[in-house]
Amino acid sequence: MDLRQLEYFIRVAELGSFTRASAALGVAQPALSRQVRLLEVELRQNLLQRNGRGAAPTEAGKLLLEH
Repeated sequence: MDLRQLEYFIRVAELGSFTRASAALGVAQPALSRQVRLLEVELRQNLLQRNGRGAAPTEAGKLLLEH
């Protein structure tokens, strides 16, 4: 886990969208998605519930945000 992955996760969770987060961070959306997914794999938890209209933190994601 690295700080960049945590920063990306937090921004997606706050903004509710990979598209908005990628624009805010100045990072390509595929790269952002890949880094968040690597964090999820490392933690063995889905942190975001993805849907066609955006992304919302799961219960595990909410706990990580609080921490």
